[in-house]
Amino acid sequence: MPIKNSFSCDRCQAKISIRELFRLQRNSITTCKSCHATLHPNETISFNWAFFIGFCLTVIPAEISFYMTNSFSIMITAAIIGAILAVIGIAFYTYNTTKFSS
Repeated sequence: MPIKNSFSCDRCQAKISIRELFRLQRNSITTCKSCHATLHPNETISFNWAFFIGFCLTVIPAEISFYMTNSFSIMITAAIIGAILAVIGIAFYTYNTTKFSS
């Protein structure tokens, strides 16, 4: 039994474009560019979890930095860095765990 790679076609094992990652929804359909197979994601991360992770990585560092420094600019910087890390982390997790079936 062949090993099923994440974010690749289950027929031809061609990697799926990273652009499809941002179009991915629960009932979405993706077409493989290599063999033109219609692919459906088996499991995706819930939007509720993504929202919770993004909220925690944005608000908590902002509140802590504002409490410690009492500076609005440092608070905004901490929030932006947390938001960037949240988006990259969720995208990386989704890209490495989503498997497709035809």
